[in-house]
Amino acid sequence: MRKTFHQRLDEINEDVLSMGSLVQEAVHNSIEAILGMNADLAQTVIDKDEKIDEYDILIEEKCIVLQAEHQPFARDLRLLHSISILIKHLERIGDLAVNISKIVKKLSEEKKKRLDKEIIDLMIEMGNLVKPELNGALESFRKKDAKLASKLEKTDDAVDEIQKVIFRKLLTSNKGKEDIKFVTNIALISRYMERIGDQAVNIGERVLFFLTGDYKIFHDDL
Repeated sequence: MRKTFHQRLDEINEDVLSMGSLVQEAVHNSIEAILGMNADLAQTVIDKDEKIDEYDILIEEKCIVLQAEHQPFARDLRLLHSISILIKHLERIGDLAVNISKIVKKLSEEKKKRLDKEIIDLMIEMGNLVKPELNGALESFRKKDAKLASKLEKTDDAVDEIQKVIFRKLLTSNKGKEDIKFVTNIALISRYMERIGDQAVNIGERVLFFLTGDYKIFHDDL
């Protein structure tokens, strides 16, 4: 028996959530790898990224085929369009987790395992915001919840502020010239974490667009 349009659409929704679970795991593990300078955990994130990429291709193909075969309109078309873009944000978050993990591996191999306690505390605080932010973005998609999606930008402001504090503290640290590469790498990690938050906000915006059909969501100046 041929599956109906909405059965196949439900399958795509489940695929997105499965991809999202892998991305959540990657973000969690990459942040844990930073705090412990754990090269093995970092490698796990790198190894599992291929599965996230596979989901990206699979879901995009399913969306294209479903649109071609059924020519949906209105809400269903907006959902498929939004999913096609939303998964790119998820794939990018996976890439950012990999970028973090590669730096952790490099620092671990160079025996540069020292992070000032103040920086560690700020990283923990940042991670404690970024992880729920991503979780909230995926939950807003699962529940199709506009209220939850609209809250994400406010949380992201706090993430941005912590990233700025980390950057300032690294710039004013008393480390010698031999530690410039180390400081630069830690600054990059904080930037990647901040970008994960940005991508989570982008997911929320896509959920809001699907629910409202309002393009002004993407243009604050309109």
